[in-house]
Amino acid sequence: MAKAKTPAKGKAKASGGNSSGTNRMVISLALIALVPFSLPTLLVLFVGMLPTLVAALAERGANRYAWICVGGLNFAGLASWLLALWFGHHEFSYALQEITDINMLMAAYGASAFGWALYLVMPPVVGTFMAANSQRRAGSLASQQRKLVELWGEEVAGGRDDEEIDLL
Repeated sequence: MAKAKTPAKGKAKASGGNSSGTNRMVISLALIALVPFSLPTLLVLFVGMLPTLVAALAERGANRYAWICVGGLNFAGLASWLLALWFGHHEFSYALQEITDINMLMAAYGASAFGWALYLVMPPVVGTFMAANSQRRAGSLASQQRKLVELWGEEVAGGRDDEEIDLL
């Protein structure tokens, strides 16, 4: 007669149960509680990161990478003004002064324009590079194949002639 298996007594639950939902709720409440203290930062981020928001909303398709490219450079252009806000005067009036500064807007939006340029230019450049690399590799393999046929004879190629052997 077979023994009935009993569950191990020291094992914890595999799933977090309700604790993951509770953790999310606590984190969300903490972030909501911090919003009044971070309004200057949120204002500068919202105005400065508008090109990223537009890229995220405008891009269609399965692979949505424009907002990542634009957003990374957009944030890089905005970083020095955010640092000045954080380590200087973290006040709403200073944030308003920053977002009306043409230098900040030009840096943030110019960096995002550079992100758009990278997003649009790099795929054809990489495609051209990969095509050239593939052609070079195919030529190298065809050359090696011809040398093997010369060294070992036509039987190596399975009885095919040179026209069928050439990969180019």
